[in-house]
Amino acid sequence: MNYMVSLSRFARHAMAFVLHFVHGGFVMIGVIVIGSVGFLATQHSAEATSPRLLFAEYVERGVLARSEPAEDAEVVQAEPAESGLSEEQHRLVAAISKRHRVSPVMIGSLLKTIDREARANNLDPLLVLAVVTVESGFNPFAESVFGAQGLMQIIPKYHQEKIAADKGVTALFDPAENIRVGSLIIKEYLRNTGSLETALQLYGGASSDPGMSYSTRVLNEKDRLKQIAMSSKNRMVSSRQAEPPAS
Repeated sequence: MNYMVSLSRFARHAMAFVLHFVHGGFVMIGVIVIGSVGFLATQHSAEATSPRLLFAEYVERGVLARSEPAEDAEVVQAEPAESGLSEEQHRLVAAISKRHRVSPVMIGSLLKTIDREARANNLDPLLVLAVVTVESGFNPFAESVFGAQGLMQIIPKYHQEKIAADKGVTALFDPAENIRVGSLIIKEYLRNTGSLETALQLYGGASSDPGMSYSTRVLNEKDRLKQIAMSSKNRMVSSRQAEPPAS
């Protein structure tokens, strides 16, 4: 009998120990999670409690699930007709996907939207693409401390008349709407100033910069993108020039 009592006491003590251990484990997990979130919050502004802002850094770094980029800008050359993209656009998709670690499918869709909106406003699509590259690095959820939102970093309070009323407060996080509004803004600034460089400085909020650094950066990026888009044609011309004349 004494043996059974002792065994029962031992079992109760053992169970209490196990439950205490499990409880402690859950407490430690909670501490780790809370500590991690607190650390992330300290790395951002006071607005960092927004999930979009809190994890935007990881979206930009490609930590969240994304397609692997093409190894090389020359890889994506096939079937331009099937995707609705030209050969030049395919080269841009491959290069941008690799550089910014963004899905080629997403970039292909953006290029179609950029081409449509740029041409509707008599703009060079490569110019709009360069602004997207400089402003957000292709992060559609980018939001600055000044309130600039989306791919082309538009501050909604300054351009309410251009934003579709039915889109709501998240309108500029819609890539298509953001590109549409951004293209309208560039067109308006070009019409008002008559100068591409000055229009870009206005767009970048740097109209008082005598060095014109923002417009220089955008135009340099535009030239770089043009070189990528035209690289195959340039190689073709060079190879033809190198061919020996027929005997």
